[in-house]
Amino acid sequence: MSLFKESLKDFFQTKKDWFSFAAVLFIFLAVWALNYKFIFVQTIFVTLKDQQEALLLFFFLFYSFGALLIYPIALALYRKSGEWKRLLPFVIGIVVVLTLVSSARLKDTSLLSFLDTSSVRIGMMSLNYFSNICIYAAIPLYWIWKQKDSNDRFLGLNAGSKWREVTLLLGLMLPVIAIASFSISFLAYYPRFANRFPDGYIDYPPWAWILVFEIAYAFGFVALETFFRGFMVLPLATRFGSKPAVLAMAFMYGLLHFTKPSFEALGSFFGGFILGMISHRTKSVYAGIIINIGVAWAMELAATLQFLYLM
Repeated sequence: MSLFKESLKDFFQTKKDWFSFAAVLFIFLAVWALNYKFIFVQTIFVTLKDQQEALLLFFFLFYSFGALLIYPIALALYRKSGEWKRLLPFVIGIVVVLTLVSSARLKDTSLLSFLDTSSVRIGMMSLNYFSNICIYAAIPLYWIWKQKDSNDRFLGLNAGSKWREVTLLLGLMLPVIAIASFSISFLAYYPRFANRFPDGYIDYPPWAWILVFEIAYAFGFVALETFFRGFMVLPLATRFGSKPAVLAMAFMYGLLHFTKPSFEALGSFFGGFILGMISHRTKSVYAGIIINIGVAWAMELAATLQFLYLM
């Protein structure tokens, strides 16, 4: 657990750090509570799911609101408000990427017309995960190509992590996932690959497609971690300070989860914050990659076991 403790100690060094964390957490909790009280993002997401342009506009405005709210505040908390203009290109890139991964979807099922009906849905989901990987990877790859003399050029992909401690952190989460798997809201969302019917029953696609989906699901987290804990932390930490970078990243990471169950969205803020500090300390994104894939697959497995044996 030393990696966890050391990473938190890196952040919480003064009273200002505690105040800054509390301030950003308070803002996030206020936005989170309003969203889930009025079911705001989820309702609009469902309402506009067949209107691609309108959905893109909504998420662009949503993430612009979040970024224009939190980045100036995070900078001001550490007396770096003068850096805002220099940070703006980063923020625009972040908003565009989050907008696209939240709303850009391939929907033309004729692309997979050669498949059995039972495989079309999971095939489209897998294609969309691969498209999200490309969206998340675009800016990091451009950064790696352009920043040839930068110490943070490879965004944490060139450094290892403390695998034993990362495995321990993952192990501590598994009992929580097992308990959460008894929740109706959890089972309404997981396993992701299953076909759901209006009466609550689910149907499983062919196992070959489940395997393809889970591989795409895993690589999606590689791209996500490289973007959030790599691009959104390491270069920004060098240029604008690690603490504002991690706080703002955790806030935006929480917003990304506002279409998911409420406590998963809440936990994503804390998870994003911890993984951001670990990434900054180790200059590596692999802790987040391993933990995210492990948690995601554990949730898929827990929900599958619930449906197969306990329901």
